Amino acid sequence: MHPHGPRPTPAHTDTCRLSRRSDARQGRRFLPQMIDQLEERALLSGGLSSWRGPVLAHSTGSPRAGQSSEKAPWTEDRNLPFPTVAGQFEQLDVYLPDTPLPPNGRPVLIAIHGGGWRRLDKSGYGQRIASAFVPKGYVVVAPNYQLSAPGRPSWPANLEDVQAAVRWVRANSAMLGVDPNEIAAIGESAGANLAALLGTNSVQDGGMGALAAQTGRMGVSAAVEAVVAFSTPADLTVMQTESPLAGRAAAQFLGGTPQQVAANFVAASPIDHVFPGDPPMFLVHGLEDPLIPVSQSREMATALNAAGVSCRLVLVPGGHDLNFPGHYSKLIPKILEFLDTTWKD
Repeated sequence: MHPHGPRPTPAHTDTCRLSRRSDARQGRRFLPQMIDQLEERALLSGGLSSWRGPVLAHSTGSPRAGQSSEKAPWTEDRNLPFPTVAGQFEQLDVYLPDTPLPPNGRPVLIAIHGGGWRRLDKSGYGQRIASAFVPKGYVVVAPNYQLSAPGRPSWPANLEDVQAAVRWVRANSAMLGVDPNEIAAIGESAGANLAALLGTNSVQDGGMGALAAQTGRMGVSAAVEAVVAFSTPADLTVMQTESPLAGRAAAQFLGGTPQQVAANFVAASPIDHVFPGDPPMFLVHGLEDPLIPVSQSREMATALNAAGVSCRLVLVPGGHDLNFPGHYSKLIPKILEFLDTTWKD
């Protein structure tokens, strides 16, 4: 499904109505949907009060210079190995609240880092997401995944790696003290693409993978119950024409251009896999994003609403590197409200 209609004019303070979206592949036409949009002034106030600086492996963290000596409200285990579909091992970090364990276990966020599918790793993004949500009672799990390099595409291994991380969390839920029915994916940029793919593959997920084979736990599912995605590449074929820089990154990780590997571009585009019954999604996008056009999240929201999938789209002032939470810490209560509603539903 590709959006070919004109992009809507960004509205900074009013609730936005998405434009019609035509589907060139199937000839369908989606009706416009009303999408929530927060006002800018609600996003630009407030700071990040819970950040206590970097933490060491299985430690409670150390404060930055000039900050309180109070310990960080979590413990961390770094570089834990988890098996992948390819029979290899990747690593993940786990951030756990230092609070009493609820009777049914804690909810989990799988934090998937960005970097154009070709750089960065779990550490920086995992700590940022932990700073926002571990003090609120969430476990945060930040996995690495296979990165691409020139002449070495990473698709579909990168998606399979984050699916394997979800299976690892679900299979080890008792050890981690988490609720296996309250797992959400959160990511930014390339990580948002993979998080959205986790969501759009949740209905079809058969629950089988390397972890099930190696542990004997047949039927361990990689499904997630919610997705929170920042600056999401949703339709990679369209993105290729709208953003040459992002298009080159997509071509590297997919192994060619849309003309060369069209099936890979469709497979890696979450908008092409939206299906009734997909988990709810909370989409955030900068109105001035020069790398991933805001139309990518707008059209993803349209497709989700057309399929009857609960979706909230929040457009914020800013470009591509929103660096959540940072200046956007006011989004934390909105995301928590969205997740709480999801768990109740």
